Amino acid sequence: MGKTKCFACDVNNEKIHVPGKLIHRDELWVVDHAIGRRPDDPIPLMGFLIICPVRHVEQIHMLTDEELLNFGLLLKDVANALNKVLAPEKIHVCSFGESVRHVHWYVIPRSAGMPQNGYDVLRGIFRDKKWACSVKDAAATALKVKSELEQLFATRGGSRSTPYSHLF
Repeated sequence: MGKTKCFACDVNNEKIHVPGKLIHRDELWVVDHAIGRRPDDPIPLMGFLIICPVRHVEQIHMLTDEELLNFGLLLKDVANALNKVLAPEKIHVCSFGESVRHVHWYVIPRSAGMPQNGYDVLRGIFRDKKWACSVKDAAATALKVKSELEQLFATRGGSRSTPYSHLF
């Protein structure tokens, strides 16, 4: 990575604090709750999660086969845990990686009362800040998702550090 400062790497290494601390960290992936871009910004949406590789990777095609196989299973488990905690009508997943040049995925719960159009959801979150929440509410949600995720790993027989290695 050189001298370039990376926001995602700082979150992964816990130099930047996120609500409820890291939800999950294994050898390949980190899951955390989104934060505002500046310390005084509100949290964009309760339950807005981010899945990010541990190592600094700027493009999806640079991920290893192992990272991609584990990502698919982790994404499914994160969506299941988020569904149990918030029971959203839909969970959107997207990746842009422009302002933060470390590939990452947004996992965004769409609740009743939010538009069904994904573009309108993103605009409401980022531009209009329609569904912003407090750090306290985001932290409570993150801790609940963490608990659900750990239960999913336990029922599958995986550990927190390598939740999927026994499957391959």
